[in-house]
Amino acid sequence: MMMDDDRISSEQAIALIVNAAIGVGILSLPRVAVKSAGPDCWIVVLLGGLIALLGALVVGGIIKRLEGRTFVDYMSFVFGRPVGLILGVVYGIYFSLIAAVVLRDFAEVMKNFALEETPLEFFVLTLLLLSAYLIRHGLEPMARLMVVNFPFWFILSVAMLILSLYNADFSELLPFLRTPPEKLLQGALSSMLSLVGFEVLLTSAQGLKTVKDINKVMVVSMGIVTAYYTFVVVTVVVSMGIAETSRTIWPSMAVVRRISVPGEILERMDALAVALWVVVVFTTVCAYYFAAAITFTNVFRAREFKIFASILFPWTYLAAMLPQNILEVEDWLNFAGNFSILTCFLIPIIILVAGMARNKWGKKG
Repeated sequence: MMMDDDRISSEQAIALIVNAAIGVGILSLPRVAVKSAGPDCWIVVLLGGLIALLGALVVGGIIKRLEGRTFVDYMSFVFGRPVGLILGVVYGIYFSLIAAVVLRDFAEVMKNFALEETPLEFFVLTLLLLSAYLIRHGLEPMARLMVVNFPFWFILSVAMLILSLYNADFSELLPFLRTPPEKLLQGALSSMLSLVGFEVLLTSAQGLKTVKDINKVMVVSMGIVTAYYTFVVVTVVVSMGIAETSRTIWPSMAVVRRISVPGEILERMDALAVALWVVVVFTTVCAYYFAAAITFTNVFRAREFKIFASILFPWTYLAAMLPQNILEVEDWLNFAGNFSILTCFLIPIIILVAGMARNKWGKKG
């Protein structure tokens, strides 16, 4: 359960969503978008952002209706306790899965770009320990850290990508709007899976100081996420080209390695990129790890969420270590993305509609 003083402002809620949403997509989204729509890759990201915004507004609508209840309690109110508890477990598993997959993807990147001789287990265990330590302090300290470090990694990463435009070829974005509508839609759905993160606020809704600005929170946070990812995709494509971007597993990191500043003023930009990557992934894992712990706390009606932060620790670690290689990691990422369609869109829409209907019938009765 949340502590009475564990409350966050609307600005902190925005930082929480942005840090949850921006994660592994930084490295993989350019490849996904290019494979879907070629030169129109930036369009599918914008469309994906629009779809994600619609889902975020649905979640905002649910948060407005909680009225002091937890998300699990509200689902139990709408569908009955057995169904509400089952859906709560589904969300708890989803949040844990996202945390585990992000951890493993982080470990793969670190091993390939920074410390090749270091075991994957070390990266996963270290970041998971740090995340467990932070979330045990509660929602407000976690959100406060995200507010502080957001400008740090955001500004530096944008500046780094701008440097990569020194030899950019913007003709890679031509011809314009030649992708068939069905492929644009398919690409938008694929891109949208990298933009979700707003769903973590469902479990933290009790910690909001006010819900009257929830729509503004959703619009601003998803606007930041969409704009940032669009910038990343465009920068990578004009720097590497369509063909090479589609062939590279992590094109964003490959672009950073190629940065060349006249006079060789700056060197080893990939080292800075890896440092920023650690910060970005850390906040993403914390957001989902915390959401999982709170969800299971509410399912079992425990008085303290810290016990579930400890219980989930070994299971999250084991799940992160299950994939045998990078190809299996990609499969797990795809599965987690498809899972998010259920937890971020389909279930929230059903909950919102059913909740509205129940309130209407209740008033009539």
